[in-house]
Amino acid sequence: MRKKDLREKDDAVSPVIAVMLILAILATCMAVYTTTYVPGLKQQDEITHTGEVKLAFMRFASDIDNVIAQGKPAVYTEVLELGGGDVPLSPTKSSGTIEINTSKIGTYQTGSETKDLNGIAVTYTPSFTAWEKQGYVYQNGVVWITKEEKVTPAELKLYTIQNGTDRQNETLQKWYPASSADTVIIPQFTVDENKTEITGTSTAKLRLNATLDETETEGVTVTLTTDGTPKAYSKIRWLNIEVSVE
Repeated sequence: MRKKDLREKDDAVSPVIAVMLILAILATCMAVYTTTYVPGLKQQDEITHTGEVKLAFMRFASDIDNVIAQGKPAVYTEVLELGGGDVPLSPTKSSGTIEINTSKIGTYQTGSETKDLNGIAVTYTPSFTAWEKQGYVYQNGVVWITKEEKVTPAELKLYTIQNGTDRQNETLQKWYPASSADTVIIPQFTVDENKTEITGTSTAKLRLNATLDETETEGVTVTLTTDGTPKAYSKIRWLNIEVSVE
């Protein structure tokens, strides 16, 4: 009876030991995955996410160029994820912030009244990222890459900061051309005061809404800050471009 009892005890213990060994193996695999593979996977996903943000900003820049070139009412929306790094067994994502501000690019004068001529600056700043804190800024037709205090143009054709600055100046000259006898359509940027900033990990919508003023303004002089040369127009129509994020 004693031998039989011992065998029965051994038979009862064996499944417990097997389960413990399986759990130990699973725990080891999980530890190896989370410590070795997860950081690399999160960084790779962050790199992919950063590239997607860049493409969204480049499309946004093209949207503005198209609106101004056509000089007609239009609505464009670019969708982008604010955060990345969501991988299996580690769903925590990074976050990001989009801020929109107007920036003075010159002045315009009608009669004795002088007002600011505004451009737009859109900034994306990442936070809690597993990779480098690489952000983006759109301003005056150019998308810039930002890393801490360093900046460089995002477009591959622009090799240096000076190339990016030159492109901005060229863009402003196109947007506000030399004097003409015909009616000139002049862009003026505004922001939706209730939709200038968003922070989080989810999806954001970067939107621009262009409306064309039906009335003509006579005797307008535009002076850009880039060259300071006044440009006098006999008649203009305003293309109001409102930018917002939600």
